[in-house]
Amino acid sequence: MTLLWAQRAQGIYPTEAFDVDTARRVATCPAGKTSTEFGMINDAYQNTSYYRIQWGRQCATCERQAQCTTSDQKRRVLCVGVQHALIQARRREMLTPAFKERMHQRNAIEGTISELTRNGMRRTRYRGLAKTKLANYFHGAACNIRRWLRLLAWASVPGKGGDKTRGFFSTMAVAAAAT
Repeated sequence: MTLLWAQRAQGIYPTEAFDVDTARRVATCPAGKTSTEFGMINDAYQNTSYYRIQWGRQCATCERQAQCTTSDQKRRVLCVGVQHALIQARRREMLTPAFKERMHQRNAIEGTISELTRNGMRRTRYRGLAKTKLANYFHGAACNIRRWLRLLAWASVPGKGGDKTRGFFSTMAVAAAAT
C-alpha cells in the first residue's frame, strides 16, 4: 500500500479525490466511474476492519489511468476505514472559516497547556485536591511571570520593541489603574 505523501509525489490521486459512500457501498473515481467491488475486510491479525474498493477492468480503458495507479495490474484498489464517512465530513468542516475561527482560540489554549506541562505540571507532587489546586495556581503564576520577564527582555532590545510594546504597556497601565 502506497503512503499518501508518496502518492502525491508521484502525481497519483489521493484517497480524498474519490467519492466513497460506505452506507450504499459505492465509490466513484475522479473520472466518474463506479466501483465494481466493495467489500469489508476483517483483519484478525491487526484487529481492524476496513473497506476494500476495486474498479476492475474499467481502469484499463480510462484516460486518467496514469494519474490513478502505478500498479502492474493497471487498476486502482482503494482501502478506507470503517469510519471513512465521518472522517471525510470532518475534513470538509475543517476547510470552513467558522472552524478556523474556533481553532484559533484552541491553538492559544493548547500552547499554554503545553508550556505548563513542560514546566512540571504533568504530575502533582501532593495528595489531595486542595494542595494540588494550590500547586496548579503556583505553576500558572510562575508561567505568567516567566512570560512577563520574556516580554520585558524583548522590549528592552533596541529596534524590536517599537510602538507595539509601548501600546501594550500603556494598555496594561490603564487596565491596572481601572481596577
